[in-house]
Amino acid sequence: MIAMMFNDTCNVIGVEEFSIFDSELEKLIKSGEYVLGNKSLTKEPLSAVTRNEDREWSDIVTWAIRALIQGEMNGLMRNPQLCNNDTILESNSTRLNYDQSVYCVGNYGEIFNRRFGENKRSSMNTINKGSPMIYSTPLGDIFGTNNDFQVMDEMIDGGVLKRVKSRKGDVLRCGVVVSFDDVNITSVDYCHVLAAALFNGDFEAVEFLTFRENDDVAYESLSHGIIDALAGTVVNFEGDVDRGFSYSTPYYYRDKESSVE
Repeated sequence: MIAMMFNDTCNVIGVEEFSIFDSELEKLIKSGEYVLGNKSLTKEPLSAVTRNEDREWSDIVTWAIRALIQGEMNGLMRNPQLCNNDTILESNSTRLNYDQSVYCVGNYGEIFNRRFGENKRSSMNTINKGSPMIYSTPLGDIFGTNNDFQVMDEMIDGGVLKRVKSRKGDVLRCGVVVSFDDVNITSVDYCHVLAAALFNGDFEAVEFLTFRENDDVAYESLSHGIIDALAGTVVNFEGDVDRGFSYSTPYYYRDKESSVE
């Protein structure tokens, strides 16, 4: 889409905020050749999604995100000396060490600043320290559903945690949604965070599969157990209530900005 601005196909575009950072477009905005609008068109909450019949696994996915936020609140930071990196996967979710997510990958602020740069965080993506924040989650298409979509395979025997533990190679299979030809790099980081929590510090124990945004193949892959979790999805009423998926705590509110030549 940014290329369409450069070749004069259009003179106004709406793009993901993260796709501007460290791009040629950002340099042109700073030089004054282009102007970045000051109004966000949407603030879509991105989260990780899992099958909802395994509450234990859905809780693990959510608590890995909360560990990043808690880490920033309490001053825990990335520390390679405290990162165990021993590839041991606990079979009991209560014994998982979520601090390893922070020590091996970083707290929420570190991950954000590393990917987007300092002073790039909007108010929606800062830690709430007592100020009120109630945000309306998009409901999606609540009046119509895709009846051809197969909601769920059979339940996974023993749960997803057991499946990951028994998998040859001991890896997490994490799906990542591609938006506007770019992977939301925070979603890639989140998969590493989840792997660090699962494998006691081994944040590299993850295989990535990428999917296009708004493509049912991503949800079908999750449904059929091809992937264990899907990162970078917009929290959606239909997916939660009608299709049988569970959404984590949002880890990024995606601003869509307008850029005018």
